[in-house]
Amino acid sequence: MAPTSAPMRRWPIFVAIGCAVVLVCVCAAAAAVAAYNYIRGQRSGSVEPTIEYILDASPRMGTASTGGDTRLTVARGVLADIVRTADPRLTAGLRVFGTGALPQGCQDTDLLVPFGLGNQDAIEGSLGDVAAAPQADAPVAEAMISAIKDMSSTTGPHSIIVVTGGADSCNPESGTLIQQEAERAGIELKLFVIGFEVPEDEVAAVRALVELVPGATYMDAPDPDALRQQLTLVQTDVNRIADEALRGPSPASTPRASASSCDHPYFPLRPGSSWTYSTSDGDMSWSVGSAGGSEAAMTVSASGLTFDTHWTCTSGGIVSYDFNLSSSDLGGFVTLETTDTSGTWLPAADGLTPGASWSMSYTTHVTTSAEGATFDLRSTTDETFSVAGTETVSVPAGTFEALRIDSSSTSTFSGDFPVTVPASSTAFTYWFAEGVGVVRYTYNSEGFSGGGDLTGYSVP
Repeated sequence: MAPTSAPMRRWPIFVAIGCAVVLVCVCAAAAAVAAYNYIRGQRSGSVEPTIEYILDASPRMGTASTGGDTRLTVARGVLADIVRTADPRLTAGLRVFGTGALPQGCQDTDLLVPFGLGNQDAIEGSLGDVAAAPQADAPVAEAMISAIKDMSSTTGPHSIIVVTGGADSCNPESGTLIQQEAERAGIELKLFVIGFEVPEDEVAAVRALVELVPGATYMDAPDPDALRQQLTLVQTDVNRIADEALRGPSPASTPRASASSCDHPYFPLRPGSSWTYSTSDGDMSWSVGSAGGSEAAMTVSASGLTFDTHWTCTSGGIVSYDFNLSSSDLGGFVTLETTDTSGTWLPAADGLTPGASWSMSYTTHVTTSAEGATFDLRSTTDETFSVAGTETVSVPAGTFEALRIDSSSTSTFSGDFPVTVPASSTAFTYWFAEGVGVVRYTYNSEGFSGGGDLTGYSVP
């Protein structure tokens, strides 16, 4: 956002999604997309965080992986490494399917390692003995249903991690049966299904099965590195769930009696909260002036511009915002107004798990006046967001365990304007820390890129 003396050289800054002003607003808004604080499965005043790993051992896993070994060999090794990182306070078990051990192929699933507290060593050791069957079915859904039955005697929270090499060969439309079994068992469930080198013609079938199950997430792993990354993200999530369930909510996430619905634990829109950043375009600051009930007002200052952002919040999260820039803000030649927002900026916290995704859209109306002429331009922006997982991030303000959110934005333009403004796309990545907010962001758009790091913050 380098200053320039000619107004007509400055107007594109405000009419493209990649422009610095809109970027600042988008960064501020997406900072809200970082809640990662929930407690699951409280029953009878006690908790027993439980996880069951499910591994596909059907014949298809005996085929060669892109890593050189068989898919099963790769999956066993990666899963063993990940199990070592599991919280030892987890009650864990290992189930396999498609081994050919049972004559009824569509019931061929076995709890290889029964549930036990801190039994990661037993699971790791047993994984090495799992072999791909020469001829068998692949009852993915039956394995999931059996895992839910296994968990019915534990208080939870409950998590299931499935590594599969393809679709269910027995009952590919049994998502409803999985849901019914969870309801019958009376448990809340987080189900993660990771498709390891699943053939393209089977991906849709696996996704369709997963989408039928509430709380389930499908994650694609097209190669061994992706499998390790996805399993790491999920295990980190499960460890966090277990820790929070056992020790209770952290002080930062404990609701305060006076807190409004905008006072989000990972983006605390409280009066007096403030953040400062060092960005590729100069210094930037955000400060919350007022917040209460379902609204909050933030002042954003960057590269000589100061403007207000207004947030709307509900019990479901921070759902929308708007930013309006007057001609006085922009040197007397541009007025910018945001309208028609829809979708969600910050979904409910229990939905922000690895692989979760959501979308929103808004319209920006820009009026420019220069050299005796006035023009109107409208941009319609559609954004999608997805949770990648947690990462350690070091910035000038400190080192944080932060939730990474990836986002993509596409804008199309229309209106009375002397030149055609082409559609533009921008990719964003944000990192958010509990009790703090956004600690880092990066963006890459049409011919330019940049980002910012948190240099200081104050949250009352």
